[in-house]
Amino acid sequence: MNIIRKSSEDEMIFEFLKAEYSSDRFSEDIEEAMHHLSLENGVILSADLHNAEENALRKKLLGEFRGYGQNRELFENFPMELEWSLCSFSGDDLKKIRYIDYDYWNELSGGTHSPLDAAQTIRKNIFIFGENNDGFWRASEYIKDGGTFPRMFFLTADFERFVIVEGHLRMTAYALVPERFNNIEAIVGKCSPEELARWM
Repeated sequence: MNIIRKSSEDEMIFEFLKAEYSSDRFSEDIEEAMHHLSLENGVILSADLHNAEENALRKKLLGEFRGYGQNRELFENFPMELEWSLCSFSGDDLKKIRYIDYDYWNELSGGTHSPLDAAQTIRKNIFIFGENNDGFWRASEYIKDGGTFPRMFFLTADFERFVIVEGHLRMTAYALVPERFNNIEAIVGKCSPEELARWM
């Protein structure tokens, strides 16, 4: 893992929204939240991170959409004072990355929270909670064909272990084709071990 440069909350929010906007699973929900707030898709698709008003709107949207800054849903007990970095990850880092504590990902990984172990479950054609694994295979084929994804978002306390906040499916797809996990960028928020444990 290499730290490329400092990042920011504004950049994290933008990358998070951009990824969810292009997601089959979350795109309808985010469009509904945008409609509720009377926002156009340009706030995501043509974002200006130097525009404070735009940044405030995106933060409000992430709050409406996933509970950011409102202590609910994905962001319940989430640490808000974070040191942000843009980092690059490669193959040796795969074993350091973990899923959030959530029943589906726990079962898929056999309780280890490791995407590498989840990949073994998928290769065995085991379905968790009746959900097929087609999305993981499609994403892994996309990677093999040279496709790229929006940046993922991790939390860490020590830059030795990383917990996925956004990007679980993508991370699992990379675990299916670990040879393609090279120079993959992610936004990383650093907090205290106590804060990380409280959120996980």
